[in-house]
Amino acid sequence: MKQNEIAPAKINLWLRVLRKREDGFHDIESLMVAVSGVHDLLSFDVEEGEGKIDIICDNSNLSLGIDNLIYKAIKVFEDGLSIKIKGSVELEKNIPLGAGLGGGSSDAAATLNAMNKLFGLPLSNIELSDMAAVLGSDVPFFIEGKPCLSTGRGEILSPYLGQLTNKPIVLVKPDFGVSSGWAYSNWEKSTKLIGVDYGQQRAEWGEVVNDLELPVFGKFLFLPTLKTWLLDRNETETVLMSGSGSTIFAVCSEEISADKLIKNVKSNFGEDTWCETVHLIPNS
Repeated sequence: MKQNEIAPAKINLWLRVLRKREDGFHDIESLMVAVSGVHDLLSFDVEEGEGKIDIICDNSNLSLGIDNLIYKAIKVFEDGLSIKIKGSVELEKNIPLGAGLGGGSSDAAATLNAMNKLFGLPLSNIELSDMAAVLGSDVPFFIEGKPCLSTGRGEILSPYLGQLTNKPIVLVKPDFGVSSGWAYSNWEKSTKLIGVDYGQQRAEWGEVVNDLELPVFGKFLFLPTLKTWLLDRNETETVLMSGSGSTIFAVCSEEISADKLIKNVKSNFGEDTWCETVHLIPNS
């Protein structure tokens, strides 16, 4: 049985860290929106039966073993339905690793959605979301991929029906990633860097801030430099780190401004700097 799935990237349009919980996680509030323009593509060729799952991908930085979220998602689905699955998954990896764009979580959700389709839709979206929460805090969001306010550790979702923007958004990711676990574990003990603007910005969807900029900027000093540089550009309106980084996103006034900004980024920070223009995927 074969099935193709698109796994979109997401950005956090704002993120507040409220407190550390007794279970080690953190309570957060965030606005999460999937984007068009950057996505992974997964091609499944599986069947019911005893055997192994092969994950095929040409990204040498990605683990393809039992710790891969695609593999884990298949195992969670197997356990939920008391079946065995064998076959292969080919992954075209376009979402950068450690970017704060939810690539691994999106792949996991795409896998659950694909398994559900291939095996006759036995599970509702609510049941799939419960499975997804076992895999990671961001995974339930990608089951439907609609704009959501996320609370709890990120797994409690409520539809966001407010204003967004249809303006182009430029994503800029340096050549390093950030571990979300590290970012959260260092949130409480982080301090502000002098001269860096961590304050709220006014965006079309309200006042925005990302509390994880505090620990991440303190360790990865290139990121506050990049954010400040982007804020100073005439082409940008709102500039913020997505999730735990390392991607910084910049809302631009129009497509020509986004194109100009990408050229300026590459000119100033290197031609191999990862930059993409995306648009928010609204409620359908």
